[in-house]
Amino acid sequence: MSKQVLQQNKQNTITGCNLIFQDIDICVKPYYKNRTKLFRTLIGNTVSDALLYMPTSTIEKFSINELSKEYINKQVIVNVVIDNIEIHKYVTNKPITMLGHVGDKHIELLFFNYKPAYLKGIFFVGGNVKLVGQLTLSSMNQYQMINPKRATFKTIPGICNIYPLKNGVTQDCIYSITEKALDILNISDVQEWLPEHIINKYNFYSFYKSLKEIHQPNTNHLNLIDNIYRRRICFDELLAEQITIQINKIQDNKCESINCSISILEEFINKLPFKLTLSQLNAINDIINDVKKNIPMKRLLQGDVGSGKTIVAILAMLYVIQNGYQCALLVPTEMLARQHYNNIISYLTDVKVEIFTANEKGKIRKNILDGVKDNTVKIIVGTHALFNNKLEFNNLGLVIVDEQHRFGVNQRLSLINKGKNPHILSMTATPIPRTIIMSIHGDIDVSSLNTKPIGRKDIITTSLSTDKINELISAIRRILDRGEKVYWICPLIEDSDKLDYTCVIERYTFLKQYFGSNVEMLHGKMTANEKQQVFDKFNSNDVNLLVSTTVIEVGIDVPNATVIIIENAERFGLAQLHQLRGRVGRSLLQSYCILLYDKHCSIISRQRIKIMCQTNDGFKISEYDLKFRGGGEINGIKQSGLRKYKTFDHNIPEDQHIINEYIIEANKLAKSIVKMNSVSLYSDCIRIFKPNFSLNLNKSF
Repeated sequence: MSKQVLQQNKQNTITGCNLIFQDIDICVKPYYKNRTKLFRTLIGNTVSDALLYMPTSTIEKFSINELSKEYINKQVIVNVVIDNIEIHKYVTNKPITMLGHVGDKHIELLFFNYKPAYLKGIFFVGGNVKLVGQLTLSSMNQYQMINPKRATFKTIPGICNIYPLKNGVTQDCIYSITEKALDILNISDVQEWLPEHIINKYNFYSFYKSLKEIHQPNTNHLNLIDNIYRRRICFDELLAEQITIQINKIQDNKCESINCSISILEEFINKLPFKLTLSQLNAINDIINDVKKNIPMKRLLQGDVGSGKTIVAILAMLYVIQNGYQCALLVPTEMLARQHYNNIISYLTDVKVEIFTANEKGKIRKNILDGVKDNTVKIIVGTHALFNNKLEFNNLGLVIVDEQHRFGVNQRLSLINKGKNPHILSMTATPIPRTIIMSIHGDIDVSSLNTKPIGRKDIITTSLSTDKINELISAIRRILDRGEKVYWICPLIEDSDKLDYTCVIERYTFLKQYFGSNVEMLHGKMTANEKQQVFDKFNSNDVNLLVSTTVIEVGIDVPNATVIIIENAERFGLAQLHQLRGRVGRSLLQSYCILLYDKHCSIISRQRIKIMCQTNDGFKISEYDLKFRGGGEINGIKQSGLRKYKTFDHNIPEDQHIINEYIIEANKLAKSIVKMNSVSLYSDCIRIFKPNFSLNLNKSF
């Protein structure tokens, strides 16, 4: 941000908007004296909450003096003279019917689920009533209105908002409250807080004008996504969010910087039997630069399946333990924990590494706990057992969480709190679009591994109807004869009366007929030891065909497994299909993924399968996934606590257009604001959109 813009903003500091932070009572009581509690529940506690109570859609109402087919299926305001009223006293599923006329044309009024006593207070034969509702044609080509409302002084032709309601609240109620809130905003003398270059870039209007046009539209803004007034308010909210994120990052508790020689890393890298990719080297540099600071690192290492996140994590741990710190690697399953443990000890032969799961008992468990407590154990790999209160670290410096979406926020914190502000590295193999990361995980820095290890081939993905399953048998035999391995994934363990999907036990029995002892099965109902024994057989040369549920979805690495068959592929989402596909393609051998689908599956399921066949790019797949199911579950957002926005819904794919367009700009501006210590100029923006955020304006950032 330039000094000129900063000076302009100082002159435009909001000085008179304290009125909009007053209690919502001042908007409610002039109209609805005894209903404040109801509106607090629906809207919020302050005038600013009323201003930010956004309509979900808009409609256009037409004032008409005569009935005409050009207004069919449109909202109309019309005076109807009542000719006849028919009430069915003993038939509950029939509507109350009224016949009336407008000029020389007849109209039928139908009222479903209305009490006769209520309608008798409004309608009587010969009465002239002004109504508002949708005009339709009956099957008999008769003009008709179903459940019309009596028009009030607030009912005017033109563009009208539709707000979310609850029992006891009408649209007119919201119109009155937002109108009063706008009057208060108008006399509050709110000055502009956005820099001029942002306003000019996006053609934004002022805060007041934008809210006025949202709540009292006088032009056709039926498409809220393209409504420039709403977009302005959305940008303000994104900016307030990003400023608070940047403040929180700086206000985090300090930690000791870890500044070591990188010579040991260089020596380690030079001895590797493979060459690191450029993105792996960049990620390592990012991590080293982070831990050198006295602010705890919060970094997300995201990389497609097979992109080499594990070796980056090992290098990060090697760097940290040089200064006497300990590292904890948290993983979701015991199988994955043992795989990570074996990987680490094969690389770091001179480092004391332990594995800690629910299966470590007695003296072994005690020795691990003692070793961690006295700093003999430098690296510990574990499952949920790491949350155990008896596990005490001597000097925890780095926490790595693999497949971090598998853990809840409180779970991760319980491990992090075992150290004094340790650095945190989260890893995920489910790539997330950058704009989603910035809006949901804006307090996390991101390193992306966007290239595969040198020599790896793309997985060839094909689809096949399940009624052609026998054609696979001869193909599988050829693959096994080459000494390669095959996964066969089923969605269920056992037969289900409710779901018509193939189960592991059924498929295992079927394949056993052809491949005998060369087949094993794996599923979630097996004990940890049973699962490990089966996996060890598959990892060796004892078994080459593994029938499994999605228990092998995460992290399992068997280099000579070259084919994965996913049965009932229509049952799985894109992200899960991509994760499962990542179990193959982990060597220089050509690998294949075969998606078996029910030929009667839905169009959307076929689209998902088609996308999987077209691309191996996890980032593209995540974008498609967002379109199919919205942002609510990407990377376990629901689990980690999706922020609730006032002006848009993050879960609606259409609203992602707003985020995509503005989030990077808002993030950049927020960083500049905090860096130049000009947060006070945006204090009202923060108070309006983030009322629960505690802001100390006397503190320098």
